[in-house]
Amino acid sequence: MSLTTEQWALLERIYQNLRDRPLSPDDPLYQPVYQSPGGEDPVDLMHRHIKFSGVESLQMFSGFRGSGKTTELYRLKKNLEGLGYVVLYGDALSYLNPSEPIDISDLLIVLAGAFSDALEEKLKIDIGGESYWTRLFNYLTKTDVELKEVGIKTEAASPMASWLGGIKAGTDLKLALSTTPSFRQKLQEFLSNRIGELKNQLDKFIEDGVKAIRKTRGEDAKVVFIFDSLEQIRGSLTNEQAVIHSVEALFANHLKKLELPYVHSVYTVPPWLQFVMPNVAQITILPSVRQWNNDDERTTYSSGWDSLRALTKKRFGDQDFKEFFDQTDQADQLITVCGGHFRDLLLLLRETVVRAQSLPVEDEAIQNAIQAVRSNFLPIAAEDALWLDQIEKLRTSALPSNKPEDVGRLTRFLDTHFVLYLANGKEWYDIHPLIREEVATTAKRLQETMAKEPKVAKKPKAAKKRK
Repeated sequence: MSLTTEQWALLERIYQNLRDRPLSPDDPLYQPVYQSPGGEDPVDLMHRHIKFSGVESLQMFSGFRGSGKTTELYRLKKNLEGLGYVVLYGDALSYLNPSEPIDISDLLIVLAGAFSDALEEKLKIDIGGESYWTRLFNYLTKTDVELKEVGIKTEAASPMASWLGGIKAGTDLKLALSTTPSFRQKLQEFLSNRIGELKNQLDKFIEDGVKAIRKTRGEDAKVVFIFDSLEQIRGSLTNEQAVIHSVEALFANHLKKLELPYVHSVYTVPPWLQFVMPNVAQITILPSVRQWNNDDERTTYSSGWDSLRALTKKRFGDQDFKEFFDQTDQADQLITVCGGHFRDLLLLLRETVVRAQSLPVEDEAIQNAIQAVRSNFLPIAAEDALWLDQIEKLRTSALPSNKPEDVGRLTRFLDTHFVLYLANGKEWYDIHPLIREEVATTAKRLQETMAKEPKVAKKPKAAKKRK
């Protein structure tokens, strides 16, 4: 049966509602999946930490791709603003190149710069008529070392072409930090022996900013600064290990420097920090929505299922849901294989919508959509299958070591959703439902092949000659 004009409009409407984007808690499509009974709400935990900490604190928040970090940070922001907190928000990707190693000088500069920009853009506050970028420029040019020491050239094609003849402290300086690695490297060298001075300058600016806020919002005003997207500093395939080393060194050696005076700071950080820095820093990690319990049978966890069903119905709307699905069981076929990941659930639903030839949707379209999404995971490399099989059996990360190459590989498993991070008071891991059968089959075949291979006898060591 062909689709009617009204049905085409219904499919388009549903497809638009299934877009993968951060949502505000005020958005009618938002579903509070982490506030379900029986589970820990990461946002509530951070909220309480801020509330109980007085005037300043530092928290680290993380999650893997598609877990809804930014959406949940929006909820934290809204909750705190409802209690009278002044909440400023900055995005690390506006200031840093996520593919390059990061230095403590980089981070201190962009923290102050992002705080300054948020003050100006949200609260329309300037401190003594100057932004942090102006203060930084003055610091760079008025120290005993001139700006030319950091290696700025006046090439016509460079974004820094006219800096020597009248640099603009704001736009150009921010642009160079994120787009010109050579400038950033020279700046790191210039500041390497001045980190204490740089931190003092940052603290002074933050203190001045808090004072300015309290002049307009009252002396009891409490300030929160959320610095998002820092977890996306991950490097590329060619420099991943160098970037991991740089982030590890930054948090291992300079964690105290990231505390801001009179401010509750929340940083989103790479989730792999927990692997390379166990017990060094407390990180609140956003898990996948749990659909099953950590037992051999994977018994159903009803609360998680209810949350994902509610999310699905909200994205469709009650009436469109009833017209699209013949029965709830059809939607459950898609929810079953999503792994508790919003991004994968939305993708499965979108792929079903584009395959619908009639309404209610036919089962064939649902199965074809599942197969299409499953194909994104395939083929699975032999070495990966063996590791994934261990994760499935042990329900742990099965991380061989905390070396960057192993950490990077596990992080890719988690970011691509091959592996799921779950929690029910205690963290545990599992593999995605879409690849369970493929992993089990591949791992078994490889193990059988390895068992049949003849073992090569080791040559006896040569006897040492007597002197």
